[in-house]
Amino acid sequence: MINRKRNILFIIFALFLFAFATRKEVTRLESFVLVTKLKEFTAGTPIKLEFQPKSNNEKPQLFIIHSYGKTLLEASIEKGNYVFSLPENYCEKTGRVSWFLILKNESIVSGSFQIHPNRNTKTVLENYLGPRKIMAGGKEFSMMVVVPTDGFDNPKESNTTVKLQYQFLQKVSSLDLRTNNFIAWYNIYSPDKAGKILVSTECENTVSKEIETEVYPNIATDFSINYSRNHEFADGNQLTRFSTSIIRDQFGNVVSDGTLVYFIIRTKENMLLKTFGATINGIASAQILHPDHQDSYQVNAYVMGIAESNSITINYKPVTASFDYTLTHNNRTLRVGPIKSFMNQLVPDGINVVVNVFQENKIVATLEKETSKGMAFFEISDDIVAAGNFQLEIKTLGISKKTPILRNDHQQ
Repeated sequence: MINRKRNILFIIFALFLFAFATRKEVTRLESFVLVTKLKEFTAGTPIKLEFQPKSNNEKPQLFIIHSYGKTLLEASIEKGNYVFSLPENYCEKTGRVSWFLILKNESIVSGSFQIHPNRNTKTVLENYLGPRKIMAGGKEFSMMVVVPTDGFDNPKESNTTVKLQYQFLQKVSSLDLRTNNFIAWYNIYSPDKAGKILVSTECENTVSKEIETEVYPNIATDFSINYSRNHEFADGNQLTRFSTSIIRDQFGNVVSDGTLVYFIIRTKENMLLKTFGATINGIASAQILHPDHQDSYQVNAYVMGIAESNSITINYKPVTASFDYTLTHNNRTLRVGPIKSFMNQLVPDGINVVVNVFQENKIVATLEKETSKGMAFFEISDDIVAAGNFQLEIKTLGISKKTPILRNDHQQ
């Protein structure tokens, strides 16, 4: 029973305080009257809020919450009323503005108003197009984003009409877009052919500059290869040239210049060689040195991970069936050559000659030199051959010869 009485007394006390506070607020509200009745303003025009004092002669302040920030304004007095003028940059920015009339550090009156874009200024278009490079085939697209603004860089209201035009080859497309959340946008999908798409926009008699996006060929499809050479002999000197057919994508577009094509060569001994070339006008070419011995090359070309060619076989004939050698200075100096080629001419300089030195059926040394004027010279020093018998095996141009058993008399 006692608790119930206490609760009743508490409720009566709370109602008393609420009534006192309400009367106090009413008194404050009645002390200033908002003279300015406008709730909407146009960006770029001066904005003033005017208050008429009723019963209080103390000077108030106006607290503003704006998208640019918060600020406290001091009033000027005009014909006995308090007038607050918004800063110029605040007047130029659209959006909702909240205000609070402050007296003795307390808010006594509050409200808000709206600033709208200025239709009397020239419309400005901000265009964004990207990506600026897409592949043909209709799966990729460039997005055109348009932001129409007034002269103070305020986005236009939603549902503003923006005209979009884009051109590819002989076709020009046009459509009307509507702004939503300040922007209008459209996805321009790539056509099947490579080329340039030109895009422009228009809004309220303002026309944008021309923007372009490049449509590149799609990925390469399988292709064929061929070869050419001066002769078919394995002279280790001439070049065999490889070339591809015109490489295209699935839509018939010639692939982009600079597409790398790798030529993989497998020799008769299953060694792998590689050369590569970049496409120009869809054709890639590369070259490789002839082998220095009879061989057969199997060649395939690849745009790695994307496309491949047919397989071709290239046979190389030996340039000679044999060669001469002589031993002098007590079998210490070996002259290989002169080595002659398929027209009885001296082989080109730089032909590799390898000499293996055997003692007791084991290779004790391997000497290697390149020909000059068809010949190569070797010195068999005491550091190479120990006392006793030895034998030389001479290899060049795929041909191998062994000397008779020789005697190292110098160390005996």
